[in-house]
Amino acid sequence: MDNLLAGQRISLCMIVKNEIDWLPGCLESVKDIVAEIVIVDTGSTDGTVELAGKFTSRIKQIAWIEDFSHARNVALDMAAGDWVLAMDADSSLGKDCGHQILQAVREPDVLACNLVMRNHFEGGDRETFLCTPLFRRLPNLRYSGKVHEQVTPALKELMLSNPLWRCATLDTVFIEHYGYMHEQTKLGKRSRNIELLRKSLADDPSDIYRRFKLAQALGAENDTGFPHLAAALEALLRLSPGQIREQAFAHELMANGALRLAGRNQPRKALEISRLTESLFGKHPVTSFARALSHYLSRDGKSSLQSANEALTIARPPGSFVCNPEWLREDLYLLIAQILQDRGEYSRAVETLKAAVAEFADSRRMALALIRTGLAARMPLEALNEGARWLTAHGPDKECLLLCADAAQMHGDTASAAKWRSMAGAL
Repeated sequence: MDNLLAGQRISLCMIVKNEIDWLPGCLESVKDIVAEIVIVDTGSTDGTVELAGKFTSRIKQIAWIEDFSHARNVALDMAAGDWVLAMDADSSLGKDCGHQILQAVREPDVLACNLVMRNHFEGGDRETFLCTPLFRRLPNLRYSGKVHEQVTPALKELMLSNPLWRCATLDTVFIEHYGYMHEQTKLGKRSRNIELLRKSLADDPSDIYRRFKLAQALGAENDTGFPHLAAALEALLRLSPGQIREQAFAHELMANGALRLAGRNQPRKALEISRLTESLFGKHPVTSFARALSHYLSRDGKSSLQSANEALTIARPPGSFVCNPEWLREDLYLLIAQILQDRGEYSRAVETLKAAVAEFADSRRMALALIRTGLAARMPLEALNEGARWLTAHGPDKECLLLCADAAQMHGDTASAAKWRSMAGAL
């Protein structure tokens, strides 16, 4: 291709099954940067193979043996390019991201590139994290793991043997993943992944990464997933600081472990892990939040407020794990407002939540928090103004109507209070 330098050809390597609806969009998004398309099909019955044949002749059908790495490695064996870009059919490369990839593969010391994966969910929610789908096609670079397959262990071994190699992080190159958009599909993939993760851990109980991924799949915040998160964290902390730094997932595991420990009212341990994480990887909004929550639970409001404000203002370090900034910032605003209320600074709490509502105008919990705080501050007009804004923008809401009734009652407008309650009762 004209826009690819000699010696820097990119092979798109995919494994697919029943992806007839998604495949064209994926291929369209990368057509200007890939020199060839390699597709391994693991049992499609919907015409995916026939459709793929319109784009490439490099197609192979294999039996599915419940091992994603096996399928990925079959695709690697078929590739002929200098670089590999591994993608799923229900993903697409972000708009205007291709030129950054083409620039990165020209760097002679770059062995692989971390890109940002964005999982899209029904209702507009997103989850973001770093992944390594772009790497040089070399014999020793192979995938491992039945599920959540990784090429990073092989990359590390290669970089240890040749320190001149490096892994670049392209923070503004996005792979948009839409496979979780439908709840039924999301639940199906989650169940499949949990089963494969359990099988992987049965084969190797010491696999810290997949213990962490099982915790996430089960829900690290609940009683089913948290024990796996705690076990993964304990195993990681038995390693030396140097060994911890070598684990690509360590920063995320430690930060999330600290946050979940704080959420389970273990502030001392959460604070200890937060500080250790920051000593190894630097400050991150999630660890600052974990510190803030730990201080709050330890009744140290001053330190909690300082850490929470820090978490709101510091940037995520380049190359560190990606977090969902929306839920984090919303929780921080709520924590700051609560600290201020505990200190009797109700007006400041209201102003904090007004700033939050300005940032997250469509967040119901921010709107309701502002109304409740306005009531606690005995500022009924602030509460009524926010209630009216929310109802006008989003329609009838029983809880909001009842809060507005309380605000009207506080303001002395009993007629309006009765009206709000009547409207809530009709819902």
